[in-house]
Amino acid sequence: MWKKIRSAVMFGIACIASPCCTPIIIPIAIVLLAGTPIAAWLSAYIGWVYGGLTLLSIVSLVLGFRWLGQKNETRRKTSVQSMNKIRASEEI
Repeated sequence: MWKKIRSAVMFGIACIASPCCTPIIIPIAIVLLAGTPIAAWLSAYIGWVYGGLTLLSIVSLVLGFRWLGQKNETRRKTSVQSMNKIRASEEI
């Protein structure tokens, strides 16, 4: 269950930090943080922020697929082991 939840969280982060959503999210964040040093920093380094969020999106997408694949790999291993047990019992 935990693997399913963490892969879903990673897919959610990948969706929010994707390059198609960041042009909407970053200006809203700057407006909400107006007058703070964080907003000034975001405005000064906007290119680095977009690049960092794109990198975050790619990394979280890869992790989400990897963790989702681990769940399927575990199922495959258990199904192969059970099939081997069935074959072994049939040979006896």
